[in-house]
Amino acid sequence: MRLLLFFTICVFSISIGRSQISVNAGTGFMKGFSNPKYFYGLHLGGEIPRSNELTLYARVGYYFPQREDDSSSTFLTANDFNTIPYQILTNYVSTLSHLTIEGGTRYYIGNGYDNGFSGYGGNCLMIMNSTVKRKYDYYDRSKYSIPEGEEDAGSILSILLGLQGGIKYTEPVIGTFYFDVSGAYSLLSLPSNQTAANTTLFSPLIFNFSVGFRKDFY
Repeated sequence: MRLLLFFTICVFSISIGRSQISVNAGTGFMKGFSNPKYFYGLHLGGEIPRSNELTLYARVGYYFPQREDDSSSTFLTANDFNTIPYQILTNYVSTLSHLTIEGGTRYYIGNGYDNGFSGYGGNCLMIMNSTVKRKYDYYDRSKYSIPEGEEDAGSILSILLGLQGGIKYTEPVIGTFYFDVSGAYSLLSLPSNQTAANTTLFSPLIFNFSVGFRKDFY
């Protein structure tokens, strides 16, 4: 919610003094290059034209958790030396979700930003926070503890750089329907702990497929 509030403030601040701004929302999915999973999600964004051929855009997206296909296991250790057995083996499954903030420039060809069919493309810079959670099989937490460094949750903060392209159709008065694809590569990925670092669901190269509706305000 803090990131969404920050995004909203930024879009509002940039729009001050400009005669036109658009707001868009839609759905789509994220696909990692080295990961077979599809992360389905929602996005909310804004776009500000500098001309009919060039715009600035920003977008916030959330992609719902996906779980690993195979479970893993680890040994739990008793909190008391008198507990029997002192160690037990338990299974867990990891899940991963993504929160993204991206922005960049778009160059329109065809009828441009305001009219009819157009194509567009440009660069994008993305900040992505990926949340990793482990769901352990039931065990008595009053008697046993997971190993140090194997926390229930962790996160990976990434900075990605990439390209985006898409098509759109603007119907006067009604609004704009669009479809776009972006590809981005992680220049920096910082896991918060070993739980985050060990997930098999994270990919440094991602592709986003988005479809949605844009409304212009003058």
